[in-house]
Amino acid sequence: MASVYENRRMDERPLDSKPVSELISDALQQFSRLVRSEVALARAEVSDKAKQAARGSAMLGVAAVVALPSLFLLMMALAAFLVEMGLAASLSYLITAVIGFIIAGILAKVGLNRLRADALMPNRTINQLHRDAATMKEHI
Repeated sequence: MASVYENRRMDERPLDSKPVSELISDALQQFSRLVRSEVALARAEVSDKAKQAARGSAMLGVAAVVALPSLFLLMMALAAFLVEMGLAASLSYLITAVIGFIIAGILAKVGLNRLRADALMPNRTINQLHRDAATMKEHI
């Protein structure tokens, strides 16, 4: 079975024979690579979240364009039905308008919740940074 020292490159020396300056240099290089990879991860995750938000916004816009005429016709039909049931026309339109505002409020709340900052936060990157910081604290 090969030992750890046999697997290293021929020009590398074991850690106990390296000078402190070389060890510090190696640690700084590794830290630099770690920071670069974390920044790349954050950039990719933020880009993904931005694309997700853009797609969500586009879908909300298309849904609004399609739903508005349909909702208008549905509300007119409801008002006509209430008039046929014996309510005054003005009361029928008022009831229909209140129902429409309730539906609009619910849809707006759901849409805003999907676009809030917590939903767009790069959680994977933040968790990875916390793990990296904990690992570095253990080794220092």
